[in-house]
Amino acid sequence: MSRISNRQLAITFIATRLSAEMIMVSGDTIRYGADRFWCIFFAKLVVLALYLPLIFLTLRFKEDNFLTAALRRSRIYGVMLGFLFSLSLVAVTVNTVLNLQLYIADTLLNSMLPVFGFLIIIAAALYGAAKGVSAITRTAIFASSFFAVLIILIVITMFDNLNTIYLYPSFIEDGNYFFRCLLSEVGANSEMLIFAVLCANVREKPNKTILYYLPAVFIILEIVNLIYNLILGPYLSSVEYPLYVISSMSDIVVFQRLDGIDAIVWLFCGIIKIALLTACVYQIYTTSVKQTREVNKYLFLFIYALFILALCWFIGTKREYYDLLEQIMQTGAHIVIAGMLIPLLVLITGKKKAKKESEAAKIEEEN
Repeated sequence: MSRISNRQLAITFIATRLSAEMIMVSGDTIRYGADRFWCIFFAKLVVLALYLPLIFLTLRFKEDNFLTAALRRSRIYGVMLGFLFSLSLVAVTVNTVLNLQLYIADTLLNSMLPVFGFLIIIAAALYGAAKGVSAITRTAIFASSFFAVLIILIVITMFDNLNTIYLYPSFIEDGNYFFRCLLSEVGANSEMLIFAVLCANVREKPNKTILYYLPAVFIILEIVNLIYNLILGPYLSSVEYPLYVISSMSDIVVFQRLDGIDAIVWLFCGIIKIALLTACVYQIYTTSVKQTREVNKYLFLFIYALFILALCWFIGTKREYYDLLEQIMQTGAHIVIAGMLIPLLVLITGKKKAKKESEAAKIEEEN
């Protein structure tokens, strides 16, 4: 098992969440005005509440995730929960691949056929998943650093374009928009599903991952939303990728324009997210079957990649299916069911690791 630190995982989550913000936020949830500032604030409070079962699970079942605690109670019970959880991971993976492919087609390669976009994204993510969780998170730290530098460069180069007249206090007038935006902000936190699996990989105090991640991403999202409003103003509501548009307006002599570099970095962070999701599915599978047969890692990943590719092709080439999937993901149903309800169920019904088993695991890890 790849062992990582809580800070390492928190930084990775920040990178993947911000990638979703830059690439996958739908136009109707980035409306100009003060509403979204409050949406982000209340969404983070909701997400913190949804994280509570997972936090308590990591405290009660040390060095375990939801699956190992459930399997210890009953193999059939654990496999069923693992299968249901994996369905949510697959849905998030397909949705992420589709949005990344759409982003590539809209910004980098306008004439790109969907199948080539799917192949590039899935192949890159498959390579990352094959390297393991530790390698993915180390790469994510590098990508996060680059991400931060680019945001700072955008702010510096666009400072003269900041217009405070666009910022004004307002009351929430459109309750329907506020509710949809709130659900979308909650639904974007699919890192919760990754944490439910990878909490067992964290060396110590995995709950601190959330304590680092949520406040940091809250502050960054509010700053980014402020940049949206101060630069684009009322035009924000008609822009699909606001930070990409802002970066295309940003000129630096060395780089000419920042939009191409930014797009590649945001795309890279999205691939990191897909790699983590794939690694989680692999870990669920191996944990479920390791007592019965040996698992061929590369064969599993290859078959799983073909499965994801087929789903992306089927859903991505039919607009009505893509829109339906997008609507479901924006409700946050996968977060509530897999991120909160399943860990809550395991928290109540799961079984702790026996003392001898725990001591044996520590000795094996030290060796």
